[in-house]
Amino acid sequence: MTVSLNWLKRYVDFDMDATELALRLTDSLTEAEVADAPWKGVEGVVAARVVTADPHPEADKLSVCVVDWGGGSSTVVCGAPNVHAGMTSVLAPPGSVIAGGHRIEEQTIRGRRSHGMLVSAQELGLEESSEGIIELDGIEPGGDVRSLLGLDDEIIDLDVQPNRPDCLGMIGIAREVAALTGSEFRFPRIDLNEAGATAAEMASVEIEDPHGCPRYIARVISDVTIGPSPAWLATALRSVGVRSISNIVDITNFVMLEFGHPIHAFDYDRVADHRIVVRRAMAGEVMVTLDDVERTLAPEHLLICDGSNPVALAGVMGGADSEVSDATRNILLECAWFDPLVVRRGAWKLGVRTEASHRFEHGVDPHAMEMIAARACSLMAELAGGTVAPGLVDAGTDGGATPSITLDVRSVTSMLGEDVGRDETVAALTSFGFGVADGGDGKLTVDVPSHRADVTVQADLIEEVLRSRGYEGVQPEVPFHSIDAPPDSDQATRNHVLDAMVRLGFYEVLTTSFMSEGSISQIGGSEVWGEPIELLNPVNKEMPLMRTAMMPSLLDVVRSNRNVGERDLRIFELGKVFRKDGDGLGERWVLAGAMTGAAVRHSWDETPRPVDFFDGKGVLWALAEALDIDTPEEACYDGQLLDAGAGAGFSVRGEGLGFFGMLSKKVLAAWELSDPVFVFEIDLEGLCGCIPTAVEFEELPRYPKARRDVALVVDERSAAGDVLAAVKALGEPLLVDVQVFDIYVGKQLPPGKKSLGFGLTYMSRERTLTDREVDDAHSRIVSHLTKESDAALR
Repeated sequence: MTVSLNWLKRYVDFDMDATELALRLTDSLTEAEVADAPWKGVEGVVAARVVTADPHPEADKLSVCVVDWGGGSSTVVCGAPNVHAGMTSVLAPPGSVIAGGHRIEEQTIRGRRSHGMLVSAQELGLEESSEGIIELDGIEPGGDVRSLLGLDDEIIDLDVQPNRPDCLGMIGIAREVAALTGSEFRFPRIDLNEAGATAAEMASVEIEDPHGCPRYIARVISDVTIGPSPAWLATALRSVGVRSISNIVDITNFVMLEFGHPIHAFDYDRVADHRIVVRRAMAGEVMVTLDDVERTLAPEHLLICDGSNPVALAGVMGGADSEVSDATRNILLECAWFDPLVVRRGAWKLGVRTEASHRFEHGVDPHAMEMIAARACSLMAELAGGTVAPGLVDAGTDGGATPSITLDVRSVTSMLGEDVGRDETVAALTSFGFGVADGGDGKLTVDVPSHRADVTVQADLIEEVLRSRGYEGVQPEVPFHSIDAPPDSDQATRNHVLDAMVRLGFYEVLTTSFMSEGSISQIGGSEVWGEPIELLNPVNKEMPLMRTAMMPSLLDVVRSNRNVGERDLRIFELGKVFRKDGDGLGERWVLAGAMTGAAVRHSWDETPRPVDFFDGKGVLWALAEALDIDTPEEACYDGQLLDAGAGAGFSVRGEGLGFFGMLSKKVLAAWELSDPVFVFEIDLEGLCGCIPTAVEFEELPRYPKARRDVALVVDERSAAGDVLAAVKALGEPLLVDVQVFDIYVGKQLPPGKKSLGFGLTYMSRERTLTDREVDDAHSRIVSHLTKESDAALR
């Protein structure tokens, strides 16, 4: 919002310059800064009357003028097309400075000496372009034109926030300045002399869409004379960057900028049936707006229509068919309240933003509409000689009474952190225009003025007290709060797993919790991974589901690294997966990882070997050891993700916790990967449950160990882990360790069979075992395995 200090002083008196006022407004309202006015630096210019204006003998488009500037007369060469004898304009004599810092000097133009120049509004920085020199009324030669043209004005740019639409008008800002300075705020004078037929007899209003237009006021002004605006009005508009057009159009712009409420003037005689109808546009309906653009409309657009056709796009722009022209004699004035959302959608759909739509989008005060319409009528009668028809046509409602809020005075001190008394609270609220009454029991009943729709609760009133003091007056204080939160033991355990993975040479990655429908189908679909949860409003439309597995996002990381030349990867992620659980939603923590590239770091004396199944398995077994978990076991795996010959389930103490193995060729192809990739995904909550909560220490062995080996022939589908589990389940007290040291499949064995070699270690913590004791224990185990399972000694 561009604010002119000269214009502002029409409603409130203050002695601050622009810099000081900007600081005060920033401290209590919103960010404000002083703008460099285009006319800044102009000096020495005076009013001058053109006594004679004769053609230049050496140039067709120049005139040689004699001008009276109050202290004498001078000869000036002028090239303006509108210069003529008898007019009063602005003279920049030698030594004066015009816009842009240009200093005027005497010079010879086509053989004639020019003692200065007659200047245009552009040359004074008042307009971007001008067709001729300035014409003045009501000022004598030599008079000071600085105040008349606003050359002494200062400008502030105000960043008005969306919740304060009242400050999109000069009156709203004047209210703020009056409250901050303790000065008296005054409304503009409205002299309304009505005569003739009533407005209701001359026009009618019908609202077909009360949601889009809750209220519409129409007034009629007859016998106006269209002409230029007086200097004060043109100057006021120029000060905020609005070009003067004609008295009637300028009045509508002036009142909009004054109250922050747009109004519109129709040519009464061009409004069919003198009837206004507010309705939605029909699909494909066409109208031409004031900018001479034909616009195709949709039902989202709200229209102002006459008895036949659209005459304005409500809240956005008027129509070309009913605009005010030099031939206009009678005015139908509109002052309306349009729904902000309807205006915003309509303007956005057409790609049009205007000063009017900007204000309607933020909201206007429906209770002030009668005053605003009366102000415009008063100016039109004064400046255009019109006659105002008695009364008005008022359709719709003003939205009802404004709210009252109960304010506990003690809450002001509590929320602001400083002692604020009742008297200060009342004075602050009263200065901002609130009505305050005693509510009893230390409370106040506060009536909210209609222009402050942003104030709805007690906290808003407390903010008004703070604004009265100024934000800079608040002493900073760090709040102290004691939070008793129980320790998250699960987080500590997850961190233990994370640290172990890092020590094993893996890098942690963080991937998105969303996935596409196609990615999960490539690794088995919802039949394997569970029914996914669909997002109502996905951040990425290509990933509308919560992930049921981490593997797709990890493989995306592998692929993106491969695409930039990173082939040796060890990555893992700790995160949650989500799936539907009956009628509810389920989520669980998962540890997932991937390995690809060389099994060991490249060396000059060794040929790199790609990662295989046993490299990956070794990592998981090393993880279990780092977490003090009993040796995990392999289990059967029949999913589609892993290669049939190099995949296994992962279990601890007989409980299945996940899977590990080499990716199948089908999955590798889906992610455009050529090298082998080892992957794993483990239920983290189950894994953490296997970590011992207490550390047990054992005395170092004092007696020697004895080892016995055995080779068993078993079915080739049998897992070595099943045999190991059977050995441990026997509970032989002298057995301290058992390991697989050989797996053989070959011609020396029957078809469908394989040989498993086990090394069994025996020891006593009380004595040295004899060979007989070791052999007896070993025989018991071997006998148990051959009798209880389909195994034979090799």
